[in-house]
Amino acid sequence: MSVSVILLAVSFGTAGSWAAWVVSNASPGNTFATSTVLLQDNQGGQAGSAVSTGTAMFNVTDLSPGSTSTTACIGVVMSGAAPATLTLAATLGGAGQATLQDQLTLDTAQYNTSGTVGVTPGSNTNAGSCANYPSGGPDVTIGTQGATLQAWAAGGPYSIAGPVTNTWYRFTVSGLPSADSNCATYCNQAITVILTWSLTTT
Repeated sequence: MSVSVILLAVSFGTAGSWAAWVVSNASPGNTFATSTVLLQDNQGGQAGSAVSTGTAMFNVTDLSPGSTSTTACIGVVMSGAAPATLTLAATLGGAGQATLQDQLTLDTAQYNTSGTVGVTPGSNTNAGSCANYPSGGPDVTIGTQGATLQAWAAGGPYSIAGPVTNTWYRFTVSGLPSADSNCATYCNQAITVILTWSLTTT
């Protein structure tokens, strides 16, 4: 009887001294990255994963009563993996805004989505030229043609139908009407127009 008790005590003491196995398995390198989107034009402007301010398409000086209209073009290109919607808006400013905004008109505001002529983004690589505006494919009007600058700007922002990349835009702004001959009112006036493309990914 005494020998059995002693052996049992030894058995419990030995079991308590054993070590447990410890193993682990890891899943390393889990990362989360945001998408990249970049909206650029060939007048040097870009927004998104890189930002820079572009140059103007129009730089019209010495307007006088009965002056001719001026046409300029710009190409816009988008890069990124996500589908996107695009809008175009205009903001008027300058010391002569109140005087000229209802005298100058946007005779033509349109874009061409044929994609037949690529857009090369860069620092003023186009200079407002319409030489590369596509000769084929449909032209889509933007807002009311022939509206005053004030009315056209107020009608925006305008939705741009897809595809929104490799798209050319053409704008024609009228000269000063011949009836605006009162120098006390119309001389030495200047109006600015800021065109803003806004891209929203979906």
